[in-house]
Amino acid sequence: MDAALLRGRTVGLGLEELRVVVHSEVGIDVAALLLTEGGLVRSDDDLVFHNYPTAPGVVLDAEAATLVVTPEAIPADIDVVRIVLTLTDPFARFPNHEPPRVDVVGAEGVLLSTTVPSDVGPVPTITLLDLIRAKDGWHARPVVRGYRGGFAEAVTTHGIVVDTPPTAPEPPRGPALAPVLLAGDDVELRREGGDQLTFVKLGLGWDPIKVQGRWSGTRDAPIDLDASALVFAGRDLIDVAFFAQLSTRDGTIRHFGDNLTGDGDGDDEIISVDLTRIPSYVTAVVFTITSYAGHTFENVKNAFWRLVDGNDTELSRSSLSAGGPHTGMLVAKLHREQGIWKLQALGRPIEANHPVAAVEQIRPWL
Repeated sequence: MDAALLRGRTVGLGLEELRVVVHSEVGIDVAALLLTEGGLVRSDDDLVFHNYPTAPGVVLDAEAATLVVTPEAIPADIDVVRIVLTLTDPFARFPNHEPPRVDVVGAEGVLLSTTVPSDVGPVPTITLLDLIRAKDGWHARPVVRGYRGGFAEAVTTHGIVVDTPPTAPEPPRGPALAPVLLAGDDVELRREGGDQLTFVKLGLGWDPIKVQGRWSGTRDAPIDLDASALVFAGRDLIDVAFFAQLSTRDGTIRHFGDNLTGDGDGDDEIISVDLTRIPSYVTAVVFTITSYAGHTFENVKNAFWRLVDGNDTELSRSSLSAGGPHTGMLVAKLHREQGIWKLQALGRPIEANHPVAAVEQIRPWL
């Protein structure tokens, strides 16, 4: 028989014991939801996953990524067993890998159906397959849906109560003396007394995130953000200071070193700018922040950028923790108007994991 199970197609499985086997090139947690006719669980006991691998008629072998389903043992008021797949890498998304394959195997190893998801968005969790009770036994039907909020969103959608104990807000990192700049704000770089500034530094800070280990407690998961300064003459990129080139060729802009994890207090990366020595033909210096490994800003924790003067007095700051499915940010632009340096907050999300990849996305803001 043709075992390939396409969306909208069902295949009969009968009443025999079944094995639902997940094949994947990357780590995947397999789960099942036992649903009533209304599409909801009766209680939290109707969720089968690695912490609770058994429910009436459904047993999970997590190591083998296999669910063993005994139809005659499934309670009479359960109409659907829904298969849920979650990538074990908290930063991974389904389109970034070969899609998994889910086989339903009957007695004596007979392959009854094969399902491979298609058109899955950038999500970490999907529902893929329903085992449905019918008058003539059980049937399999694809039911592909993605959940940006991961496993917790998938199960709460079906009536599971997920306990999330309140946590105290974390204190802000670094001094909070300066006003927060909103996207589009444009301010002159002057001291309180009115003198123009001659030297500024951009500081970038963030933290590793806490992730739940599969078999243990939480652990730190590093994220590698990179601060860069791109130098423009008109619309042309003429120089850059970033992790692989720590100084512009004229030495006026310097990067103080690459932080690969976000570990540590205060500024994790710093870029200094000597405003007095920047050549007259330079029209703008644009600060970008990019995610080297392609982690999106949805995963970034406690992130901020700030601008300080030569005495480390904070002039402005802005948060980067609002999140979003992007891998970079245009944070601010230094530019001259009638010989006076000004700072404009940009706050624009971009797709880039390297500063040079951001150039075309910067040009509309020059």
